[in-house]
Amino acid sequence: MITRRTFTASFAGLGAACRRRQRGGYPGRLFVASSTEAALGVVDLERFAFERTLPLPAPATAVMARRGKIYALCPRAGSLLVIDGAHLAPVALLRLGGAPQTAALKHGKLWCLMAAPPRLVPVDLDPLRMRPAIPLPRAPISFDIADAEPRACVALEGGEALFIHLGSNLVLPPRLVDDRLGTVRFRSDGRMAIVAGLGRRQLILLDPQTRDVIVQLPLAIVPERFCFSADGGQFFITGEGSDSVVIAYPYRSEIAQTSLSGRKPGEMAASSDPPLLFVSNPQAGSVTTFSISEQRVVSVTGVGLDPGAIYITPDQEFALVLNRGSGDMAVIRIPAIPVDTRRRKTAPLFTMIPVGPKPLAAVIVPQ
Repeated sequence: MITRRTFTASFAGLGAACRRRQRGGYPGRLFVASSTEAALGVVDLERFAFERTLPLPAPATAVMARRGKIYALCPRAGSLLVIDGAHLAPVALLRLGGAPQTAALKHGKLWCLMAAPPRLVPVDLDPLRMRPAIPLPRAPISFDIADAEPRACVALEGGEALFIHLGSNLVLPPRLVDDRLGTVRFRSDGRMAIVAGLGRRQLILLDPQTRDVIVQLPLAIVPERFCFSADGGQFFITGEGSDSVVIAYPYRSEIAQTSLSGRKPGEMAASSDPPLLFVSNPQAGSVTTFSISEQRVVSVTGVGLDPGAIYITPDQEFALVLNRGSGDMAVIRIPAIPVDTRRRKTAPLFTMIPVGPKPLAAVIVPQ
């Protein structure tokens, strides 16, 4: 017989189960690279627990994922290690014939930027093999590949920007745009390349078709780090020169405003729902949360020692912050951030997870 007490107990148990599910994590894993250790740390994001360490031939400077496989770029070993994300086992090792600076997974290939000799190396993924390299006229600084079409923009030493049609491997003549360049990013539609002019503190917007400079936007800071909003409509810059984030409109080719955002803001990441920008403050050991729609700071969260890279889970529930100084990862639950108040508040920290010394970069792999 079901009594009122039994029904109440059952209902309470159901409510507790629902609350447990709400407090659960993201169904996937995080693979974390260390700047000092030849290993990848593996974190179970469903349970928010460290699983194990995977050995690498050398420390990885970048980790990428595609179709359940993890690609770890190991410059000191001049190699690319491929790991099965489900079984946590290596499946392939490719020698790259040099030390790659960085890499990108775009248009079904992995593109490795090499400095000695200067070249862009395409890598087929299935089967894993190198394709003929695309020579570059000078040592590269950074690069990006447009999502809309296979086109690359490479920042070269000496302040030149170079465009490459990757379908035909056609390298266009470089364009001198500044004394010293930094990060390169394509606008979300691929019709504009945004280049950081470090020497003159400016953003340079280039037309990929004509190589013409559309506009040069002066900045109050050195543009060291870039981040797009999830919809691509806003563009955020941090760097030396001011304790602030510069907000730009890439489709209007203009600077919107400069907003104070903690002490010496560093790495950034943006969520889409709600539209928030997370900014690490390494000296303060905190993360500042900025409302993109209202263009104001809404909260600050203490996270650990020397926070760096930030990652947003695909379900938009959690911001994951790698603490380089304390060797752990801080987890911020995004729905708990007070975005509906006009006063800046302290957002709670959801949990902390040890991930290994000097975490540098990571990738989220859904299960």
